[in-house]
Order: sequence, then structure tokens, then C-alpha cells
Amino acid sequence: MIDWSPLLPHWDRRPYCLPGVAHRLTPERAFALIVRAAAPFRAGTRFMALPDVRFYLDGGLMRAPGDLLPGDEDRDAATYVQRVRERLHGARFQLRVSQPLFLDERLWSATRDLLAGLFATIGCPALPVDAALWVGDAQPQTLGARLDPRHACVRLPLLGASEVRLWRGRPQRERAPDQVLRAQPGELLCWPGRRWYEEADDGATLGLALAIPTHAADAMIAAKNLLAEQVDDALGEDERVAMLAFPPRAGRHGIAAIAPLTRVGEAAIAAVTGGGLQRALRLTWAARASAWALEPVPAPREESNLQGDDCVQLDPRSPLLRLRDGDGWVWAINGHVFAMPEHPRAQQLLDELRDGRMQRVADLCRAPRRGRVDRGALDLLQRLYALRAVLRSGEDAA
Repeated sequence: MIDWSPLLPHWDRRPYCLPGVAHRLTPERAFALIVRAAAPFRAGTRFMALPDVRFYLDGGLMRAPGDLLPGDEDRDAATYVQRVRERLHGARFQLRVSQPLFLDERLWSATRDLLAGLFATIGCPALPVDAALWVGDAQPQTLGARLDPRHACVRLPLLGASEVRLWRGRPQRERAPDQVLRAQPGELLCWPGRRWYEEADDGATLGLALAIPTHAADAMIAAKNLLAEQVDDALGEDERVAMLAFPPRAGRHGIAAIAPLTRVGEAAIAAVTGGGLQRALRLTWAARASAWALEPVPAPREESNLQGDDCVQLDPRSPLLRLRDGDGWVWAINGHVFAMPEHPRAQQLLDELRDGRMQRVADLCRAPRRGRVDRGALDLLQRLYALRAVLRSGEDAA
């Protein structure tokens, strides 16, 4: 368990280095994910997609780094950094991979668990957390001075050491930083993104970077986007821009006819007053909270067939949230949501799973009469297993 209490007085107020940060992320697995994410970019076949891969050098972004990206020939992060340094004649660099964690469920769940401890203390944000992995040996000028006023910045080095230099105002060449913080593996850096900052690595470094939303205006934008989706659904698939007559034709009482725009306004009002927007916000929040705001989320298991003799239990690391939705429920697990009708058998199955013991699938899904299998209960259990709410005997918790 991580003791987050020393961080609380500083959170989103002052830079801080938190010691004693135990977690399940490993540099070996993180580097393997970086290699996997970089493969299509290395071949020059992928752009404007997630994960996004960016190679920084001398304060700029290299558009086509090619085999400067990691590949199968790189045994680990240290050998990769050494190879690239030799290719660049000693120049220092940093590679950043944005939002790769959904490709590796174990790294995603380890990061989710890290956030769970923090957010259980400060609250879970209503907007998603941006996560990135980085590797390199950057100096402060490699990425240059930056500002991220909409987020709290978190850095967790897994290999090497991470340094951040901070200024209250725009940094000047002759002006020393107001504060310098440094973290090694087992420590965590955080600072308010409202501060100007430069980052640097101490030797070959690999780590996890998190941007946690703090800006109120972003919540308004998220609600506006959901409202726009509601309006699009109401108006159908006609995505053409409304073309109004010019000069405007007078309608009733001499007011210009703007029926296409009026329909948009009416659909927006209906979404708000009819409860559609509120329901969309609640479902989005349920999905986000069940993943501790870490998005995108991994896809469900491809193979999820449970057998009668399999023993299962709830995965203690995967929260299962339920919200009332009309006459039924919405269940949310690891960022996925699905509707569940009100049914005593579903509640019974959930109560039995919450007992915490390993139990046979056949026992959990036995029909009340003649010892047959309750297909509805089995289908629900299969879904819970596919979404990783349920752990099968012999499997490690994610």
C-alpha cells in the first residue's frame, strides 16, 4: 500500500516528490509495449492513431524517425538508448508513446491500481487521465520548456531517474529554475501543470507519465460533446450544413425562416429536458469510474468460455459499479458498461460472488429445479469473466 497522505497538502498546489511508491509496473514489460506500439510507425504505415509515437531531438519533433524507434533488435531499454545515442553521435533524445496501455491489460491494470489509491484519497476525476510511456536520455533542451495548465503532471520513473525544473513564469535563458525535483524508481514526481517546466533524464530512463485533468472548462466541453452526440442521434444521419435562403425569406411576423437551425436547437432542448443528456453523463461517469478514469480501456477477453468445473471469484482489483437506470440497472466494469434488467437471479449471483471464495461455475449457475444449468446466470457470469470482473482459478489477478 502507498501512503498518499504526504502528497495531499501539495496536490495541484506545489511540486512534490513522493517516496515509497510501490507498484506492479516493470521496465521490461513497459519497454516491450513501447516496441509493440512503435512497430507500425517504424515502418511508416501509421499516422493519426492511438497509440501515438513521437521522437524528440534537439527541442523538436522528428517526423520520420524510422529505425531510430525501438525494434526486435533492442534487448531492453538501456541497449536501445545506447544504440540510438551511437547513431545520433551522442545527441540526447526522448521517445514518448501516448495512450498505449490499453494494448497491455496487465500494465493498464497496474496503472489503474496506482490511480485507485490516489483517487480514493483525492476523488476520481470526471474526465479521463492521459497516460504515456517514455524512454530516452533527454536533457532539458530535448523537449524544451512546456506548460500544461489543464492538468496535474505525474512522473513515475521505472528505470534511471527523472528530473523536472520548474518556473513560476516563462523561463528565461539567464534565469535559474525556481525549483528542481528528481525521482528514482520507487519515487513519484508531481506538479501543477500551471508551472512552466523542463524535463530531463539521468542516463537511460524509462517511465510512466500521467496527466490528470484539473481544469473546470474541460468538463463543460465534455458535456457539450455529449449533447452534440444526442442532437446527431435525434436528427439522423444528415450531416450537411444547413443552407439558408439569401436574402432571407420572411416567415411569420416578418422573422426570417431558419428552420434547419431551429431543428438543431429543438433537439438540444429535448435532450436536456427529456433526460437524454443526464443519462449519457451518468453512463459515461459509470464507465469512467469503474476504470479509475484510465482510458482507453483494454478490450474484453477474446476467449471467455467458462466450464462447469472451473472455479471463479470476483477479482478484487476490478471494481464492479451499478447504477439504477429506469426499471433496471447499468453495470460498469473496467470501463465497459452494459444494461442489466431487474432480476433476483442476477442479484443472487452477485451476492454469491461477493462472498470472496473460489466457487464452481456449476454451483453458481445451478437452476433451482432439477439441478440444471441456469443459462441466464451462466451468460452473465461469462460476461463478467470477459470483462475481467471475475478471476478463474489458476489465473493471477490482473
